[in-house]
Amino acid sequence: MAETSTNILLQHESISPSNSVKKLGGLLVSIVLLAPLPWMALVIAVGLIWDQAWLRFRKTAAADQIGNVLARLATKVARGMMKDERDAPYLYSLFGIGVYTPALFAGCFYWQLQYGDAAGWWTAVLVAFAYHVLMMGPYFRFFAYISTLVHKEGHAPRGLFKDSFRIFNKAFGWFLGPFYGHVPEAYPLGHLRIHHKHDNGPEDVTSTLEIDRSQPSQWLVYLRQFTLYWTGISIVSYFARRRQWPQVRKMSAGMFFYYGAMATFMLIDPWFGFAYFMLPHLCVIIYLAAINYTWHTFSEPGDPENEYVNSVTILNGHYNVFNEDYHVTHHQRPQLHWTQVPQDFEKNLAHYRDNRASLFTDTQEFEMFTWIMMKRFDLLAQHFVDLSGELSEDEKIALLVRRMKPAVQAS
Repeated sequence: MAETSTNILLQHESISPSNSVKKLGGLLVSIVLLAPLPWMALVIAVGLIWDQAWLRFRKTAAADQIGNVLARLATKVARGMMKDERDAPYLYSLFGIGVYTPALFAGCFYWQLQYGDAAGWWTAVLVAFAYHVLMMGPYFRFFAYISTLVHKEGHAPRGLFKDSFRIFNKAFGWFLGPFYGHVPEAYPLGHLRIHHKHDNGPEDVTSTLEIDRSQPSQWLVYLRQFTLYWTGISIVSYFARRRQWPQVRKMSAGMFFYYGAMATFMLIDPWFGFAYFMLPHLCVIIYLAAINYTWHTFSEPGDPENEYVNSVTILNGHYNVFNEDYHVTHHQRPQLHWTQVPQDFEKNLAHYRDNRASLFTDTQEFEMFTWIMMKRFDLLAQHFVDLSGELSEDEKIALLVRRMKPAVQAS
């Protein structure tokens, strides 16, 4: 009798007017957040064509020679500038993309002020589209490297550079990141102090545990949640509830800088402020909400703190930037140098086997996200690595789907 009464109460709550209004409001917010998708699809399509040309060039002898020269130069410069010369590849982005993208931005700003109004609406849109393609890079490689380096910088609170060059210690987060939709301080505070502290647990502001990841529509719930994180709102709220005011001030300063710059460009030229500052921000929210959702789309219902399950590891990945594909190792030993991560994985292979880790091969995050959205659990299973060799394809599918169910009770 008590169980029947409880079921009736739950059914009543699920169809209550307030709950319906809340769901409708959430749907409308999601539609607004997804508005950049057609634009993003076109940018990605052109970027993929560019990437094919880039991949062909990389196979040439000239590319090898240029690469070798740049590698030697970067290593030499890193010895003088950086605390760890193994981070020499970071300099390609700092001095390559770090000059290229701001110059591109400044050129477009000049063009918009001088010729934008006279050029006509469609020309202004085409120039903005060209900027997005060129800024993101072939198959958004420039974006991927800058985002990864904002992440790496966030994990180096004492800085990546020697004292004589400490001016560069926040270059990715405060200078380059904003061109790519990143709010300064979000990574060192939201990612390092919250996400890594709670490891996707219930108190993590980007946790996926309450969401049924086997249902594609539930990603819209996560998109709204991730938006609050990426804009800094839930980060400030998290620290304010705990009365950690220095962190509140730091995050607020980053938000003030970023959104203040956005407002300034909007006041100078509304179209430029929207197309070159706000639109990249909205697009990046979608990109990174998809990536983080994929990294943490699995959890063991009976053991949601199992790190081998609740983070994805990708072997032979198509898009492994600075070994970010070893996400379990990143959560277990976030300060481990990126060059040592593959060896750490091999050393702990038995733990991956014993825990039937969320281990995949020959894929990448966006491909996996697409399969999740299409409910192609068969494709996920085909790329799932069963180190025990005991599971059939059907058993792999059952395991993955079970691990996509909510691991904690939604509040």
